[in-house]
Amino acid sequence: MSPVGYPNFLPSVVPSGTFPAMEFGRLQELYNRCNPDEPLSPGDPRNVDIDFRGVRGAHWTNKLARQIELSKTPVCQLFTGLRGTGKSTEIKRLAARLSDPKRRNLLTVLIDADDVLDLTVEIDISDVLALVLLHTERDVLVAEGGNAEDALTDKPHRRLWAWLSRTDVEIGKVSAEIDAGAKVGVELNLKTNPTVRQRVREIVARHPSTFVRFVHDELRALEARAHKLGRSGIVILFDSLEKLRGTSLTWKPVLESAERIFSTGAPYLRLPVNVLYTIPPALARRMVEPPVAFLPMIKVRDKEGTLHPEGVEVITELVKKRIDEAALDEIFGKTALRDRIRAIALWSGGYPREVVRLLLTLLELETFPVDAKTLERELYRAGNAYRSVVYDSGAIPWLATVKRTKQLITTSDQEREAADRLLQNNVILRYLNDEEWVDVHPSVDGMRELAEPSPDAKDAAPEQGV
Repeated sequence: MSPVGYPNFLPSVVPSGTFPAMEFGRLQELYNRCNPDEPLSPGDPRNVDIDFRGVRGAHWTNKLARQIELSKTPVCQLFTGLRGTGKSTEIKRLAARLSDPKRRNLLTVLIDADDVLDLTVEIDISDVLALVLLHTERDVLVAEGGNAEDALTDKPHRRLWAWLSRTDVEIGKVSAEIDAGAKVGVELNLKTNPTVRQRVREIVARHPSTFVRFVHDELRALEARAHKLGRSGIVILFDSLEKLRGTSLTWKPVLESAERIFSTGAPYLRLPVNVLYTIPPALARRMVEPPVAFLPMIKVRDKEGTLHPEGVEVITELVKKRIDEAALDEIFGKTALRDRIRAIALWSGGYPREVVRLLLTLLELETFPVDAKTLERELYRAGNAYRSVVYDSGAIPWLATVKRTKQLITTSDQEREAADRLLQNNVILRYLNDEEWVDVHPSVDGMRELAEPSPDAKDAAPEQGV
């Protein structure tokens, strides 16, 4: 068996001869087209509309949009997925659809938590709602023809600071700075000033109902302004909250802070306008109401491990959108191109970000075409990070059971903590056919330690499932 995990990743065909080194400028251009951390807009020529192929179990833009389009009352949705699965692209598609004058004609407010929050520290309801109010105010102002920067001095935001100042003298000093014209606002301070952030949280903790009522009243007034513009209402899409993960030392309290505000129906996050929040993937298995929509991987193998050709075809298209076919022939060799892409698709487990990241790694090589032995070596190296997470988890017998059963069942606090960590680190991947199921990342599938679950793991009574 190959050390990569699956025995049939790589065929034995190796193209004869080598091409001259690729021209540097061209190589550099291709390299920068393969940034795995760059979210693509729906109109980006590198973007692939995956869901017309049925390889993720649903058409996800439609799935997310229909509840908001059909409901006459405000909807609160939770959405998650591993980083790099196309979640942000789906949210941008959703924003375009919901704002379409021929459809729901909503004024769409898109917030990127990565830009406005410190995602390495614990989160609080005050952080989320203050930013919701600020960004909604900004977008309404822009729609009215105003300047987005005036949101810091417009009435809703000034009233928020006035409310905070009445209950805390120190926070009032920040409010005075804003009144004096300084461009200092809650958005900047919540991300960069832990003292202000903590003080705001303490004020809200003493008066949670009053704070929530204030935000709701202001949002209703902002929606009335949207109606005057001919919009049917407002929808807020709060993206990137799924990136809340803390550091190696703080990931658990950070995740627990997210659970506190999103669990038990997320009562304080339900708004008088439509809203969608992304949440950390590890929370999806803990949530009952509202249900969490989880963006799955591209299915390259089915639950029984059989090759799913449609999924491999989608990965092939994804690769060709990043690197043109002539360049791919040069990088992999024309006769071996199909097999090389198939090997990458199977190793990735249908994880789009892994495919793009691996392309980046291969473009860093100095010799082309990439033969079977070189590709296998690079796949193995890329899998080292996943195998390290498995060893560090201390839950190898439990993970062996996940591999065998394709279910995420935990029977102890240790297993629940391991599940959280392994989901957050992409070791466990989620899929959707008619039913949801999980599998381990292919790079750990061949580990000897996962070959057979321990007797204790086999006999454990399930407590909680996907």
